[in-house]
Amino acid sequence: MYAGAVATPAVLAAALHRGTGDGVALRGGLTCALLGFAVVAMQFVVSARLHWVERPFGLDRVYRFHKTMAVVATVLLLSHPLLLALGYRSWLLFVSLRLPWAVYVGKLSVVALLVTALVSLFRRALRLSFERWRVMHNAAGALALLGGFAHGLSIGRDLTVRPMQVVWAMLLGVALTAYVVHQGRRRRGPARGGFTVAEVKQETHNVWTVKLAPPPGTSIPEYLPGQFHFLTLYRDRGLPVEEHLFTIASSPTDNRFLVSTIKESGDFTATIGETKPGDKAVIDGPYGRFSYLLYPDEGELVFIAGGIGITPLMSMLRYMRDTRAEREVLLLYGNRTEADIVFREEIAAMEAGSHPRLKVVHVLQEPGGAWKGGTGIIDREKLEWLCGPNVAGKAYYVCGPAGMMTSVLRTLRELGAPKARLHSERFAL
Repeated sequence: MYAGAVATPAVLAAALHRGTGDGVALRGGLTCALLGFAVVAMQFVVSARLHWVERPFGLDRVYRFHKTMAVVATVLLLSHPLLLALGYRSWLLFVSLRLPWAVYVGKLSVVALLVTALVSLFRRALRLSFERWRVMHNAAGALALLGGFAHGLSIGRDLTVRPMQVVWAMLLGVALTAYVVHQGRRRRGPARGGFTVAEVKQETHNVWTVKLAPPPGTSIPEYLPGQFHFLTLYRDRGLPVEEHLFTIASSPTDNRFLVSTIKESGDFTATIGETKPGDKAVIDGPYGRFSYLLYPDEGELVFIAGGIGITPLMSMLRYMRDTRAEREVLLLYGNRTEADIVFREEIAAMEAGSHPRLKVVHVLQEPGGAWKGGTGIIDREKLEWLCGPNVAGKAYYVCGPAGMMTSVLRTLRELGAPKARLHSERFAL
């Protein structure tokens, strides 16, 4: 569907303008413009968190695709004037100041898209907060879309015929509809069916669990263990109101509450301990495909967590415990110090039980003198020893810091684990 939507303007233009004698460079420049605008329009659909788009792939993959296509659109639209200049054998587009207004609008659109791509790639280096980046990203994206539409409709050679104008307007309409739907869902306030914070519990020195209760007379949305949601907290007291994604750490068997366990790791999460019972919240979700229930043919499971990456795995373990699942699970849990281990007592109680049949191996980078467990990092030696000779016969769920996940997944592939049995979620927002 995506390929069809992006290719339609270019294919239709080629069919309608056959035999015009356009050279390769000129036709290439016009085609780049049509493809580039279509990609920009579809960016609004891809990023709108539409469930029918997200569910087959997982939102992390959809967002990574969105990020890649932003680069593709930028390259296409930068190529457009260069190829036109070659085709017309004139560089007036670049050196003349006496150009139609539509040309300047087109240039502004390309600059907006280029700035969006560069700022997104270097957001952390620029030390932009997520909310500030999102405002800039949305504004620049809207400018690129509307400017590109006006530029093409006003001056585009291929858009002088009615069928092309209809397709052009349809692309704009689809993009704007997706944007309105997404913003409407994001901007639901607590007065419109919001959740209430029922409990706030400190797990470690910098990790907090927030328990959310649905409005009276309603139930929580159905979700799979391991999925996540977007959470917006309304706490007054001068605390920020921002939307962030967090794992749902609770088990779906408990339909009274949604629980997220959150680590202080940024400007917003540094305030999570100031959340109080009675504060309001809005959720959007669930999302994601990081759940063993989606892969019923898998046998023995290996869960590998680093730090707060334990939360989706904990949701799955809690669900197995509550449903008395006959599953065999090995949990490798890496942390920096013993004080950083989240859910330590609950995990130990699960290991002592029989559902699931759980074996736990803790690994600490900075063990204390009394520590008797594993030390160092979860490396090839530990994986090879703990997973045993039948590496290919197990399924692996990996969650933690990006560097740790990259290293672990690469090592498991080298040890013979099939790619289809390696599960992780990576976000590049």
